[in-house]
Amino acid sequence: MPDNFIKINGKTVQASQPYVAHVSELVGREQEMKKILAAWMMGSANLPLSPLLIGDPGLGKNRIVYECARMCAKELYIYQGHEDVSAEDLFCSVRFSDDPEKKMDYTVLSLATAIIKGGICFIDEIAKIRPRALAPLASLLDERRYLDSITLGERIYAHPGFRFIAATNTTDLEGNMLPDFIKSRMRPVISIGYPKREEIKRIIQTRFNLFQDNGTVLIEKFWKLWNSTYGNIPPSPRDSIYIFGLAMNISDLERIEQTLPYCLERPDLTPLIKEVHLEAAFEAFQNNYGKKSHA
Repeated sequence: MPDNFIKINGKTVQASQPYVAHVSELVGREQEMKKILAAWMMGSANLPLSPLLIGDPGLGKNRIVYECARMCAKELYIYQGHEDVSAEDLFCSVRFSDDPEKKMDYTVLSLATAIIKGGICFIDEIAKIRPRALAPLASLLDERRYLDSITLGERIYAHPGFRFIAATNTTDLEGNMLPDFIKSRMRPVISIGYPKREEIKRIIQTRFNLFQDNGTVLIEKFWKLWNSTYGNIPPSPRDSIYIFGLAMNISDLERIEQTLPYCLERPDLTPLIKEVHLEAAFEAFQNNYGKKSHA
């Protein structure tokens, strides 16, 4: 049987593929990761907990989960929450088979694959999923540790290595979009705040490796531009990465614009970002996103 197929009580079903994150070193967030890893510990007298990460968009909630999965050496399965998810969408899908000897093919999705294989399931934007669709999670996130599938007609018990985590934006949780029967089962609740200036600097240094000569000047320029537009509202790591990434692209484009057609792959050039490139990137960012707000 191929690696991407598994047996469930005699039924052969196709499993989902894990997500393999190719990311740079994670800066900071040590305390948050320690809380997650502690929650996932299991002993003779306690079951693993299911943490919930809360924070504004762009603060690195997903990135923290990727790093925790890497540290645990576990496969990571991700499901993106949205308003149209049904209960079976979390577990299993079915389609007409390409095999003439079969009528239907079953695919167990991210959550079910993690349950069966003992991986980590991460549901992002969990508060956007309607309460009715989340109802089957109640039996999975307490001492019962199983999930029922109507499509498969099976009850699946969680592998001992299965771990669960979810994330939601602050505004969704404040709007009481997550039902109490799920909130009560998701502990601990871990708030992801805005990083300090020094961490923003380290994030940019790690991601772009560009601070050879004028790094200090560029960082000072970044904060001057940011503060003049947004005041005391801090940038998220995503904001900072987007701005510096665009500045790098503008610099590279200037150096290859005499050659046609344009090559949209990253040229093998040493980054030469100047203040003018940062200004241009910031202007484009500002035009696209407008006045930043925590609302």
